[in-house]
Amino acid sequence: MKTSLTLTTLLLSTALFAQDVQKCCGTSNSTFLLGNTSYARHTQSLYLPGDLTNAQSGTIDRLYFRYGSTGEELGVTLSNVMIRLALTPATSFVGGNTFYTNLDTVLMTPELIIAPGLTGEWFSFPIDPFQYDAGRTLILDIWFEGSSTTNFGTYGSNNNGRKLYAIDLDLTTGSSSSSTWQDFGFDVDGTTSIAEQQADAFQLVPLPGHEQWKLSWNSVELDQATMQLRDATGRLLREERVQPANGDHLLDMAGRSSGIYFVQLRDASGIVGVQRFLKP
Repeated sequence: MKTSLTLTTLLLSTALFAQDVQKCCGTSNSTFLLGNTSYARHTQSLYLPGDLTNAQSGTIDRLYFRYGSTGEELGVTLSNVMIRLALTPATSFVGGNTFYTNLDTVLMTPELIIAPGLTGEWFSFPIDPFQYDAGRTLILDIWFEGSSTTNFGTYGSNNNGRKLYAIDLDLTTGSSSSSTWQDFGFDVDGTTSIAEQQADAFQLVPLPGHEQWKLSWNSVELDQATMQLRDATGRLLREERVQPANGDHLLDMAGRSSGIYFVQLRDASGIVGVQRFLKP
């Protein structure tokens, strides 16, 4: 078992990111993963190869989940967090309720901060590298001691025996009565995320005075396009329609504070690209 260095991680809303492999998209909200401390400080979930879209072998270095419909506006700070992964040829829990053991620790930190976000959007955090085999079941094990937002929920779909929960890490068995099995994703092989790979799909250039930025796209065909402006926490500040035929769009930053911002360009087919910039 490997143990990561102690760290504090700040997460951005992952409307700004996408992932290579994912299980998506449910509409059931549950606090039994990254919020509840009365019943579910320990969870273990199974993701079979057939559960994951675009499953491919490689090194996992980032995990993704979706904001649910409770506590998302507050975010959450978890204390004494440990996340572990493992692979198994099995497709279910032994006896239906026994936790798998001998897992690899990919994150151990005294504090994990998940920023406020929007219901249904993704957030993510990095982990120590883990070698994934797309032909085997992935075990995801999460444990924490404290939660600042015990009603912090994440979205998922029907459990169907894919998740166990317990109050304590030392318990060898758990309950499968949680109705929600969370949506989940990850990057592999250390590649940049899909949205980041598309960052060159448009250009973002400041105009003199840094009160306006010019978005330009030359080779991208857009359909029903919108531009979203977000701050460093991932909070949506503005959403505007973009006229695809114009080839450019002016973003007004007058009155905005100095700091890091993100611009996301999206059309009917999904995210076209994301750009990060600093307003002086």
